[in-house]
Amino acid sequence: MNRSAFAARLLRWFDRHKRDLPWRREPRDPYRVWLSEVMLQQTQVATVIPYFERWLGRFPTLEALAAASLDDVLKLWEGLGYYARARNLHAAAQIVARDYGGQLPHTVEGLMALPGIGRYTAGAIASLAFGVHAPALDGNVRRVLSRVFGLSRPTAAELWALAESLLPRSRAGAFNEALMELGATICTPHAPQCAACPLRAMCEAHAGGDPAAYPARPAKQKTPHYEVLTAVVVDGAGRALLGQRPRDGLLGGLWEFISTELRAPDSDAQRRPGAAPCSTDLTDLILRRSGLKVKPSQAQPLGVVKHAFTHFKMTRQVWLVRLPTPGRALPRPQGYEQLIWATAEEAEQLALTRSDRRIWEMYRARPPSLFD
Repeated sequence: MNRSAFAARLLRWFDRHKRDLPWRREPRDPYRVWLSEVMLQQTQVATVIPYFERWLGRFPTLEALAAASLDDVLKLWEGLGYYARARNLHAAAQIVARDYGGQLPHTVEGLMALPGIGRYTAGAIASLAFGVHAPALDGNVRRVLSRVFGLSRPTAAELWALAESLLPRSRAGAFNEALMELGATICTPHAPQCAACPLRAMCEAHAGGDPAAYPARPAKQKTPHYEVLTAVVVDGAGRALLGQRPRDGLLGGLWEFISTELRAPDSDAQRRPGAAPCSTDLTDLILRRSGLKVKPSQAQPLGVVKHAFTHFKMTRQVWLVRLPTPGRALPRPQGYEQLIWATAEEAEQLALTRSDRRIWEMYRARPPSLFD
């Protein structure tokens, strides 16, 4: 294959058909390039655009992000998912502001030394913002290269080497972005639009008649399912009890109603999935995780919330627990960074997990009852 022709055709197509996206404004701002690459990980462009614009309205510069609190950062990220991205973005901004004079490193190696920046993100930032001759291999690029070169099960090392060998002498950033754009808009996972592809004539998968078969997909694994017991504890002053999840780990730093896993994923336990927990499950949960003693008579079912993550599913059995008096000060809880009694206004300002936001809306929308 003529690799210079590969680059020329791809860049010519990109110059004519690239989407007008807010992070592509020239001249490229390294902070905006970095932010967009982080937000676009595992997230579609249409979802990212409003978050990107709101973010820049609140944190227009790297220095503004570095000076913000993590709670403010997580609140602005709320709903975008994969919250480790936000925590790493914030931590890296603080390092750059403190140790690099507010300027992102210009090299792939320097960028990869920052939290949350791997080889792909480093290559994308370095090539797009600083013109470095470096490849960037994301899922879209992997798919395009696998199809064009007829690679059914390529290794990561093979694809990185191939991507690097294809880089033109100039415009490495535009070339990387063109490959990503082609994968996102034309060479899609299902039903690729081969008739509109600038690389169709040199694509081995197209010539074979089944481009969607490349690269071969691994066997689909059964998705684990967890059942979680959640207590919406409300005190006599109308405040809700919320716990902050540990800052490291899944949904780190976000706030949730008091919860615990009810049974192991897909276990052989006798409990029927979705069945109501026994009263001791609920009272033990609240005692263990908050130190509060409640009576079963103070609880009533509120509803069920289901939520799907990338690698597992979760069903939350939600109970409302009403305390007759204002909640007291709470010690450091088991498994939480801290516990607070939050008014409705305060709860709206906290970064809740997506399913907890749905639980909060469920609680606020419930019809009045004798329980109130």
